[in-house]
Amino acid sequence: MAAIWFFSLLFLFFFYNSSTAELITALPGQPANVAFKQHSGYIVTDAQHGRALFYYFVEADSPNPLSLPLTLWLNGGPGCSSLGFGAFMEHGPFQPGQNGLLLKNKYSWNLASNMLYVESPIGVGFSYSNTSSDYILWNDTTTAEDNLRFIVKWLEEFPQYKDSDFFLTGESYAGHYVPQLASLLMEYNKQPNITPIKLKAIALGNPLLDLDISVLSGEYLWSHGAISDETLWLEKTVCNNSKYLRELVHDQWSQGCNDVFNRVSDEVGDDIDSSDLLLPLCTLSSSSSTQQFKPKGLHGKIHEKMARRAAAAGDPCLEDRIFTYLNNPQVQKALHANTTHLPFHWDFCSGPLVYQEDNLDMNIIPVISNLIMEGIPILLFSGDQDTKIPLTQTRTIAENIAKELKLVPFTTYSPWYNKKQVGGWSESFGALRDGKNVTYLLYATVRGAAHEVPFTSPSQALTLFTSFLAGAPLPKPNHH
Repeated sequence: MAAIWFFSLLFLFFFYNSSTAELITALPGQPANVAFKQHSGYIVTDAQHGRALFYYFVEADSPNPLSLPLTLWLNGGPGCSSLGFGAFMEHGPFQPGQNGLLLKNKYSWNLASNMLYVESPIGVGFSYSNTSSDYILWNDTTTAEDNLRFIVKWLEEFPQYKDSDFFLTGESYAGHYVPQLASLLMEYNKQPNITPIKLKAIALGNPLLDLDISVLSGEYLWSHGAISDETLWLEKTVCNNSKYLRELVHDQWSQGCNDVFNRVSDEVGDDIDSSDLLLPLCTLSSSSSTQQFKPKGLHGKIHEKMARRAAAAGDPCLEDRIFTYLNNPQVQKALHANTTHLPFHWDFCSGPLVYQEDNLDMNIIPVISNLIMEGIPILLFSGDQDTKIPLTQTRTIAENIAKELKLVPFTTYSPWYNKKQVGGWSESFGALRDGKNVTYLLYATVRGAAHEVPFTSPSQALTLFTSFLAGAPLPKPNHH
């Protein structure tokens, strides 16, 4: 009897630990009376290599979280943290305040969905590999494969979400990550004897989709008064953003391109964030994360001339506080993070990863088109103050896709509303399916938003996200 009791106790001990080991009891500085659960930890994607991706999972702030969908969010770079940007800067439940305590984000996306943030690929944030060669020439293909393994294994640890509607979302270079991951996921679902993952739709904010279109910002900068007529003419005749980035990536530097973009940089000025023309700079800190932020590889080459700065809607110093918070040993302990004692500090983008640079030049538009043809709706949204990937370019891509696939315009280009204010402008395209009009492509701008849309326009972003999950039209004014 004693032996039976002992083994029963042992079973309960291991069962209890396996099911709650990644539960976050409370984050340091967390507000009181938090009703939703948080989980974090590692999913091993390759045991032989010792490769693991770090995640932070926030259950929906709802009496019944399983009644709401599951959304995975990826930031871009390549090589930037979804924990730092997505979770703590943009649309997670908390943000570090000036007193070191966490403040509740009243526009958190977990009001509408269960939110899963993944630091991907390895070498980003707390994600790592014990095989040093994994960090060399990592690319879009290996990222997508690793992320699919992550999703499958994560759902094995959280089987209660296997039947949830699943949404893939992200921004910037996630315009590469998410569509390629979605394609792999669709192929995975065709395998026999598996539980299909219920991918419902994709949302991409300010996405890099095609280098020949996405990054062209001369007209945008000129129309906003940031560069002169002569500089715009030089961008049109001597060197544009696409050519400039290709030269950086392929080490084919030319004096002509360099001169044009030195001129652009001089005219725009050193104190303007290229991700947002309107935001002020943080002037409080002299030892901020942005000064320590020295991006490597592809991300460094792309942004060396366009380096992002700490910025937020009314709070340009939030990035510094996030950097400090996530490097706090007590915070890392609460997050079950850095358990292998990585030989570098957590950072927004810099890390040991060397990304295969020619991936930047990959055209993702055909991947988007194929997903639409397989019945996956796509939302492309743009912060209208972003100069890295201007709204004009993403709008052009949306219209080109609609034309190529012969999608019918369902709505004219018109304003959508957030509460009683214009939230931005949008247009939708679709087709007749089973006797019903189905929207397959929605393009929306977000008024006053930057490259990280939910960071600078959080209320509008939540409205956009909620409509996206419901597959519903964006709100229109009551008087129309």
